[in-house]
Amino acid sequence: MATALTLMAALPAVADSLVVVSIAGEAYDGPPSFDLLINDKVIGSGTLSKAIRTEADGRLFTKPRPSTFLEQFSFTVPDDVLTPDAEISLILTNDKFIRLDGAGEDGVLDRNLFIDFVRVNDIEVTSADMVLIHNGDVVHYSYQAGLLPIYETGYRAVVRPPAGGWLTKDAVAKVGLLDIPMPLPRPKDLTLGVGLVQQ
Repeated sequence: MATALTLMAALPAVADSLVVVSIAGEAYDGPPSFDLLINDKVIGSGTLSKAIRTEADGRLFTKPRPSTFLEQFSFTVPDDVLTPDAEISLILTNDKFIRLDGAGEDGVLDRNLFIDFVRVNDIEVTSADMVLIHNGDVVHYSYQAGLLPIYETGYRAVVRPPAGGWLTKDAVAKVGLLDIPMPLPRPKDLTLGVGLVQQ
């Protein structure tokens, strides 16, 4: 018979968390890059490979299917870094911009990021539930094709922890353990109702 003790031993002692970022971008003289931060500490970086080229292909939000430019980046984060109340954020690290008559689609060549969602283990936060911060203040930008834009260095797309905090994989496993019913021994002198037969 399985016991709570043996099931507990089967769980990992330390479980990292998986943070997945879904993001699109606009490129100019190279693709945009970003940092992923947790509580102001950089824990990962990425450079987009599918960013639309503003010099040749125009702007992301004027395309009929901007979602085709989305790509995902995955980061493994130790649980002592991703605390339950951690704040997760994304920044553009290599902004570049020029306004040039006749260039591109609208005379603007630019590197930008467009955030779709951030997922922490099984908790997904979409762009609609993020905030854009600049110099400590919330900035309200129009969403582009349902995505939260980061147009400049110094702006930060922030994912605040949900009510109850982030659940790590280890925490989810422990919750599942508490929900596992343990078989109880059946007493030999169990009194049965009329018509019932003890198996």
